[in-house]
Amino acid sequence: MQIFATFEYTPLLEIAISELETKGITDIYAVPLDLRKEQPRLIDSLHRADGMSLIDKAMILAFMFSTIGASKGFVWKWGPIIWGIIGAVIGFVTGVLINWIQYRMKNRKLRREKNLGPKGEVILIVTCEDGQAKIVEDILWDHLALGLAKTK
Repeated sequence: MQIFATFEYTPLLEIAISELETKGITDIYAVPLDLRKEQPRLIDSLHRADGMSLIDKAMILAFMFSTIGASKGFVWKWGPIIWGIIGAVIGFVTGVLINWIQYRMKNRKLRREKNLGPKGEVILIVTCEDGQAKIVEDILWDHLALGLAKTK
């Protein structure tokens, strides 16, 4: 039986491996995963989206500000069309700035966390007998495995 587990690279992983070895399980294979080297792109394409969009709030604010501008434009000098366009531009720029500031703050926080030390993940593959599977599983969960899978 093979048991796959993922861990953050911490001393708990080393302790788990040594505890498995003391239980008589010697067929252990650890594979460290590479960390991301480049920053994600700021502007997404159709096929590569990371969930971060700069124009979602911008479009909502453009709609809201253009509606307000158009309704007030009936009273103001330049008319509803010009004030609607001005409101849309102001709302769009405001939304992009808000999203950009949020992105920068999030990016700064992530950089600070990275400076604490890059923590990669490790995939641990343990081959054992069917009777030892429960012991291996308990040891891995006790040492803070992120995920676990079993195959026969």
